[in-house]
Amino acid sequence: MAKKNSLNLLYLIGMAAVVIGCFLPVIRISFGPFGKIDFTIVKAFQNLGSLDSWLALLMFLTAAAGIVLSLVNVSNGTTLKTVCLLASIVLGLVFFARGNFFKEWFNITGFGFYVILAGWVVALIGNFVKK
Repeated sequence: MAKKNSLNLLYLIGMAAVVIGCFLPVIRISFGPFGKIDFTIVKAFQNLGSLDSWLALLMFLTAAAGIVLSLVNVSNGTTLKTVCLLASIVLGLVFFARGNFFKEWFNITGFGFYVILAGWVVALIGNFVKK
């Protein structure tokens, strides 16, 4: 009898979407004739002197750790993947809440924010679906 594959594809796709979303424009600020500034979470890594930069970095790293944990076989892997997912969500929500992002999010959200949000939802569904 063949061994059952324990790879949870939905979780992996969701966490990969979170990591990819960090490289896409999350916030778009328009300055009229001066153009737009696209803020990606990866740009926050350049200045690690602020709390926002650390929140963004830890959100990215926990999502990346979730990907690694889904590819390797470790004891308590399901628990560790759940912790990585929940930590990524909490850190991301705190990151977005600190910048008053939720007040004007319809006007300033970029494509990366929606990719991160969809990644969290897909990973949550994949994490709690029985294999």
